[in-house]
Amino acid sequence: MLSDRDKKIYAGKDAVHSFLKPAGVGFSPVIELPDSVNPYNGDQVRIFIKMVQFMPLFNIKALPAYNMLANIRPEDLDEITDLIEYSSGNTVLSLAVFAQYFGIPNMHAIITPDVPASKKRLLQLVGAHLLISHGPASPDVFAQEGGIWEAKNIGQKKSWHNLNQYINEENKNASYKYIGKEIWDQIGDDLSIFVASIGTGGTIYGSGSFLKQQHPNVFILGTAIQKGSSIPGPRGEVMIHKLGIPWEKVTDEVISINAYNAFYYSLQLIRLGLFVGPSTGMQLA
Repeated sequence: MLSDRDKKIYAGKDAVHSFLKPAGVGFSPVIELPDSVNPYNGDQVRIFIKMVQFMPLFNIKALPAYNMLANIRPEDLDEITDLIEYSSGNTVLSLAVFAQYFGIPNMHAIITPDVPASKKRLLQLVGAHLLISHGPASPDVFAQEGGIWEAKNIGQKKSWHNLNQYINEENKNASYKYIGKEIWDQIGDDLSIFVASIGTGGTIYGSGSFLKQQHPNVFILGTAIQKGSSIPGPRGEVMIHKLGIPWEKVTDEVISINAYNAFYYSLQLIRLGLFVGPSTGMQLA
């Protein structure tokens, strides 16, 4: 007989929270791509895509967001009324939703002036309060300027807290526990190459660490934004070297992708019915 989880039934007073937890819905799908987007098929290379957006909140950043909150010490959690994070995307969106389940009533997002109105409305929809930083859009994680530094300073106020995804150990640990482990359980030692775009470095470091522990010969390939291009989410080929998570330790090679190719390949996937963004297109390019 199927269990409630197998039936995708979540019941009880904590049903929504149980559903939202990273392991709440089971593995996200891994799908083999057809020949039309696999130029190496003739060499018997198979390309798979992991659709992490099939998880609650529809984004990969929900994993580190939840994991960072879940690992705040209970005695500290009781004192926090306000979270603040430098992010205009899925990290702060996820934190805004999850914070209530940890007893934190307020989420503040530091964003830059160029964030589109549609994204601002989405963040406000989930309850995030927006603050504007006029510093660099992709600041050095350790520089004394920009939104990361501003969030760190504001987070030192009484009852405030800055998780700082750029250096937080639980960012990479989430990808280790969920992405890396899932991929290994789904594909196993048939895996030869793992590709991820580099934003905070958490996904490629965490997932790559797990995969290399299981199979040291797995090749870890990172993608960064080519100089002169603009792609939402990942960092540029220069700024990836100014991150707090040591992704270089597990990454065998990094290639730079321009905006045209990132959007072109994401469009090919979308037209197949796989609704992804340009950072996923970077990985296929």
